[in-house]
Amino acid sequence: MHCRHPRYIGIMSGTSLDGVDVALVKFDGPRPQLEAFNTTAYPASLVETLLMLNQSHTASFQQWAHLQVHLAHCFSEAVNQLLAQAGLAPEAICAIGCHGQTLFHAPENGLSAQLGHPAIVAKNTGIMTVADFRMDDMALGGQGAPLAPAFHRYLLTDATLPAAVINIGGIANVSLITANDAWGFDTGPGNGLMDEFCRDRWQHPYDPEGRWAGQTQPDFDLVAHWLRDPYFQKTPPKTTGRDMFHAHWVKARLNDYPGPAPDAHTLLSSLNQLTAQSIAQALNQINKTTPLQTLYLAGGGSHNQTLIKRLKAALDFSAPITTDKHLDADSLEACMMAWLARQRIQKTPITLHQTTGASRDAVLGGVWHP
Repeated sequence: MHCRHPRYIGIMSGTSLDGVDVALVKFDGPRPQLEAFNTTAYPASLVETLLMLNQSHTASFQQWAHLQVHLAHCFSEAVNQLLAQAGLAPEAICAIGCHGQTLFHAPENGLSAQLGHPAIVAKNTGIMTVADFRMDDMALGGQGAPLAPAFHRYLLTDATLPAAVINIGGIANVSLITANDAWGFDTGPGNGLMDEFCRDRWQHPYDPEGRWAGQTQPDFDLVAHWLRDPYFQKTPPKTTGRDMFHAHWVKARLNDYPGPAPDAHTLLSSLNQLTAQSIAQALNQINKTTPLQTLYLAGGGSHNQTLIKRLKAALDFSAPITTDKHLDADSLEACMMAWLARQRIQKTPITLHQTTGASRDAVLGGVWHP
């Protein structure tokens, strides 16, 4: 399969459930060029449905079918809007890389389910669409995620190494980049638990810059209680999602917490501290064997000033924490989807087995034609 066009589109709808990110990326030089980027918010009713399904782990075939089609139309409309914004026809794009909205991720069962069928995206945009990136890795015994470390290594060829990339979406993950290798894992909750609490308590989608969390001190005993969850003790490779870390997880662990029940601001502050400490715990462990020279921030959580302040305070070592022109915090994951589509079209295996535990690297994704 060959494509003469250097432009690709990446679609990412992550665990934060804030909407659809679409990036137009040009690959014709030493570095990818971001030419256009848009975020389209999900309707509140769709967010509620996805949250409910993440927590219940059950969906009827009717719900599944409706969401497959509905989300595919959301993705298609976001792509068509971006093309109009950029003044480009579908024929100017080689392919779309579409991650899909994760409904259920079960590496212990060797399966991951994403919603938003790529056939519908391909037909409604007129552009070849690459999707279902996780399953090739999982078929080889891997976790299927995170996909980011290979992309981060591709971007950070001239960084001061060893470096870590901290991506804070709904779930947080870290990538370790060395001169010869790249690997990573999910550290646990990112913005997801905080955002869900803000929606439930104050009908606001998130805590702006962490200001509400910063109004009071966290309950450190409660944070320590949360950190005793087996996931935080598990050694990599490991990956998780909103089907594990959600409001019911918080409530269940509040019910068996022996301390006093926190008020709303203390609970939000404690969730913020949980994200900071769980990321720092992972970085401190990495730094013991691979002293880190630089830490890069990405994802929506990089805008949460309270979270970043607490992350720095929880580190056992000193290294500069920075955002970087090659790692745009907001568009990074959508750009990664464009890159994954390019790798699939070129039939290039993704170097991932050390991250996921798969038996070997593989070409990732299936292809749907317009």
